[in-house]
Amino acid sequence: MIRKFLICVVFLANFVTTSMTTLVAAAPTFFSDHFHGWHWYEQQLLEEEQNLEENNQTQQLSQKPEKRKAPKEIVALYREELENRMADAFMHPTPQKIKAYQEMQKDMMDRSENFSKGWMQNVFLNTELDHTISNPVNQKARHIQLDLQKQQVKETIQGLAKEYGLFFFFSGACEYCHQFAPIVKHFSEQYGWQVLAISIDGGKLETFPNAQPDNGLFKQWDVQVMPALYAVNPNTGHVIPIALGMTGIDQMEVRIMSLVGQR
Repeated sequence: MIRKFLICVVFLANFVTTSMTTLVAAAPTFFSDHFHGWHWYEQQLLEEEQNLEENNQTQQLSQKPEKRKAPKEIVALYREELENRMADAFMHPTPQKIKAYQEMQKDMMDRSENFSKGWMQNVFLNTELDHTISNPVNQKARHIQLDLQKQQVKETIQGLAKEYGLFFFFSGACEYCHQFAPIVKHFSEQYGWQVLAISIDGGKLETFPNAQPDNGLFKQWDVQVMPALYAVNPNTGHVIPIALGMTGIDQMEVRIMSLVGQR
């Protein structure tokens, strides 16, 4: 019994000795290398921070600010949304959908009204944009303007008649020519034109009994419509088409005022 006890004591002593030897051997290694251990830990933290920073930079690059839409694009999207709401309310006329469309339609009308007010205010503040100054809407001012325009037309055509004569091409077989002849005569007398009536077929006109036969000018000018009335400057040879086909004096005046700047 005593022998077994002694054996156990010896075994325990050997076990304790071996364990202590292992601990003593391990302890210097850990403590002598503790700086390397903490360095490894700090290195791991540094790498994690770098990875986190790189991820943040990648996300920032991928999340670029959205390009600002042009006003034209915004208006197009607004119109599209309005049409979608109207279509949705039309197909599904629930109170909510109808209200959604009505609210946006009211917003559109308010915007239009504000734009209209701003437009008029800007016109009133900038006289060069106010077309009512050059084209008055006041009845009395309108009459004054029309009188001034008529006077300008009269002076322009009378001045033109001093340099230009009228060549009136007609055909004796053309009924329109016979009806247009008195208009040409009245027009010439009103503004002091000299008229040379030219018959392309040898026919006669009661209004212009001294008509001359065509000498090839009709074909040379490639006249396509009858009757035809031209203003011709005998000094320069410049030609202005006054009437192609039967027309009125007022239309001839408009045509002259439009073409006179091309002299």
